[in-house]
Amino acid sequence: MNRKRQSGFTLMEVIVSLAILTISLSAIVTVNSNRAETLLEIRERNHAVLVANNVLEQYYLENNVASGTYDGRQVSGNREWNWQIHIEPTNNEHILRMDVKVSKEADFKYSHAQLTGFKWY
Repeated sequence: MNRKRQSGFTLMEVIVSLAILTISLSAIVTVNSNRAETLLEIRERNHAVLVANNVLEQYYLENNVASGTYDGRQVSGNREWNWQIHIEPTNNEHILRMDVKVSKEADFKYSHAQLTGFKWY
C-alpha cells in the first residue's frame, strides 16, 4: 500500500503553539498595565513637585517670613494637595532654610514631593 504523506500541523502542535501565544500575550498585557501605573505615578509626583515649587515661590516673595511650620492646600492636576513648610534659621543670620512637603494625606505619613529652599532676608 502506498500511503500519501500528509502535510500540515498535528493537533498537538497547534495546541502547543496556541499555549505559547497565550503566555506571550498575557506577559505583554501585564507589562503595559505596569507601565500605565508608572506613568500615572510620575504624573502625580510632577504635580506634587509643582505644588512644592509654588509654595517656595510664594514664601520667597514675602518680605516678613518668620520661623515656624505652616500648612495649606493647593489644587494641581484636578487633585487637592496638602502642603507643609517648615522655616528655620541657619548659621548665617541672613538666611532662612525652608523645607516643603507635599502629600495627598493631611498627616504627611507619605510625602509625594519634598523641596528645600533658602531665603536671603
